[in-house]
Amino acid sequence: MFAQTDLTRLIASKSSTAVSIFMPTHPTGKEVRQDPIRLKNLLADAQSRLTMAGLSEADAVTILEPATALSEDRDFWQHQSTGLALFIDENQTREYRVPLNFEELVVVGKKFHIRPLLPILAADGHFSVLTVTGDKATLFSASRYQLVEDRTVALPERTSVENDYENPVQASPPARPNVGTANIPNAQVYGDSPPDFRKTRLQEFVAEVAKATENILSASPQPLVLVADAEIGGHFQQSSDLGQFLAGVVEVNANALDTSGLHSLAYAKVQGRLDSGRVEALNNAAELLGRGEPTATSDIADIVRASHQGRISTLLLHDGEPIWGHYDREADKLEAGPDFESSGEDLLGVAAIETLQHGGDVHVVSSEELPTETEAVALLRY
Repeated sequence: MFAQTDLTRLIASKSSTAVSIFMPTHPTGKEVRQDPIRLKNLLADAQSRLTMAGLSEADAVTILEPATALSEDRDFWQHQSTGLALFIDENQTREYRVPLNFEELVVVGKKFHIRPLLPILAADGHFSVLTVTGDKATLFSASRYQLVEDRTVALPERTSVENDYENPVQASPPARPNVGTANIPNAQVYGDSPPDFRKTRLQEFVAEVAKATENILSASPQPLVLVADAEIGGHFQQSSDLGQFLAGVVEVNANALDTSGLHSLAYAKVQGRLDSGRVEALNNAAELLGRGEPTATSDIADIVRASHQGRISTLLLHDGEPIWGHYDREADKLEAGPDFESSGEDLLGVAAIETLQHGGDVHVVSSEELPTETEAVALLRY
């Protein structure tokens, strides 16, 4: 999964030559065998562009060598999503398998070309999914495109339900209270029947999960969808104080779902909330532009300038062709045109990156959704 931390690493990469490759891939079917051939063709294009940019053929081959090895890696092609992005420089090769439908594209310049990946980072795409069963809790990071387990967080763990009740009873005498003879039933020893004891332990476990989830979301706020059966879901909602963060509950045993099914059910619960932000931003953009308000602009130069200044609260941009150019921040000078394609600098991509880096929201929309005759609209903080 491509996350904002990956974006930060790519931006921070210091390189004299950056190669960005995007291509469609196929998880299954006979097309899987064509994907390595497609990559080889794109790498040949990249090599040609590198030599045109001044590299020797030997240096170009060396830079592309790790990616070339991927084209021969049979196992690599057996584990694909619907899109593959490669970022290559003289230091390393990064590959991201993402659920986006890319057009084939090769960009060679001084910076990596990120814009095709922006839908993954869009503000209308991020939410969390928490699955809770009787003995396990798992948190997933999700978007409208994909769902991936978040292995960076620590959630409470629980031993088996049987051990909850039986281990204390079976322990050696010093480990348990001497409150009865050995032939007294367990329920009399502990005061609870096995079902009551297990229910209490389940409630305690779910309460611990709820507390841990609250702490996680307080540090990184986003909507949460809970997936659990009715009993566990009820305990969770009674124990948690998530308020508006809890976007919905799917009452089903998570063990019965594969990743695709889990994503589909969870996204259905949160889609309305996620879409509302984009729709509201589009309506605000049309209204503010229509009134000529200074807090909205569709001028590319103004958008790029404002993004570097951290003034954009929300950026709406189309999902079409790049706008090649260069912005000199110190001189406050912007130049644009096809001649700048060799630099690999897409002005709207740069504006989006700067907006995200300054805590703003980015929405990637179709050209038809944007106000007439605009390629992007920025809603400004001031």
